[in-house]
Amino acid sequence: MELLPFLNTLPAFQSFTPAYVSVLAGLMNIEQYPAGHRFIEQGQPGTAMYLLMDGAVEVRRADEVSGQPEVRELRVGELFGLLSLIDDMPASATCTAKEPVTAAVLPRDAFHKLFDMAAPVGHHLQFMVAVQLARDLQERNKSLRMLLKQRAAAVSP
Repeated sequence: MELLPFLNTLPAFQSFTPAYVSVLAGLMNIEQYPAGHRFIEQGQPGTAMYLLMDGAVEVRRADEVSGQPEVRELRVGELFGLLSLIDDMPASATCTAKEPVTAAVLPRDAFHKLFDMAAPVGHHLQFMVAVQLARDLQERNKSLRMLLKQRAAAVSP
């Protein structure tokens, strides 16, 4: 599978010009991973952003508030590890291949090169990170509201 045509089909990259998509594709590597491969470990810093081209990835987050694990599945076309590009903070979830996976990988050092080569592409990716952060915050707030309602119901007579 070729990366450039694949990127052009994804809604996440519709705001990129063809030149931006080409620059990004040139910095990414297509890699194959076996089922069970751990891309990112919760609590450890990540090293790259991944774009799922084939297969499925399980995202598991240990929720400190509820004590229950949050699990979701990523499918073809989804990105993960976006925050790994920005800083060395510990990952908030563990991402594991549920089956053999093909992914396009953008290592952190390649992301930083974008700002020397094509700053607008780097800025577009930073915007994607901001959007993902907003979505994650909305989900966490939703989970927290549900937990608070459950606890209030348990305490009320």
